[in-house]
Amino acid sequence: MSRWSPVLPVFGLVALLGACGGGSGVSRGTPEAAVRAAPDRTFGASSAQVEAAAPDASSAGTVRFAGPAPELQPTGPGAGTNYPELRDPLAMVDLVRGALEVVSYGGTAVREASTFRYETVIDVEAAVRATPEARKASVRATADRLGSPAFYADVWVDTDGRIRRVQVPVEKTTKRPGNRDRSKPRLITVDLFAFEA
Repeated sequence: MSRWSPVLPVFGLVALLGACGGGSGVSRGTPEAAVRAAPDRTFGASSAQVEAAAPDASSAGTVRFAGPAPELQPTGPGAGTNYPELRDPLAMVDLVRGALEVVSYGGTAVREASTFRYETVIDVEAAVRATPEARKASVRATADRLGSPAFYADVWVDTDGRIRRVQVPVEKTTKRPGNRDRSKPRLITVDLFAFEA
């Protein structure tokens, strides 16, 4: 996904938050504060539907935030490929705890939910340290399988402060493409929706 449009003007942000309801949950601090708070707000729900997709495989199911780490079964031609994001998508939510260099790129809809998109770099070790003890082993295992100390990511946060989408490159050592880069990056997308309180 290419970088798009400048940040919404202030009145646009106010309209976005006011039109969606539940806007009181959004962090009023910096983009870093909003993104780093989003995993805890996401885990504050009881469950959600999740869909994760790589270029040649996908997975889907219901995840319960208070239960054991999910182990979804990818399907598709690349199902045998090592895609930890497709097997345990909640680990990707925890990895957002290591967000650095957060830049806001305005509002957009994700599966009909109003969100704000952020570009960031994930520091894997910082994320593991910030993850609660009950989920730390799962996040550590996912981080080890990813095989990179840091990688770029896009994170979409809704007006309740919950993560709706995380998008990362398949090859974690690749750099974020620039505005004039015509190559299309290979991405993995994790979507969370249909939250239950």
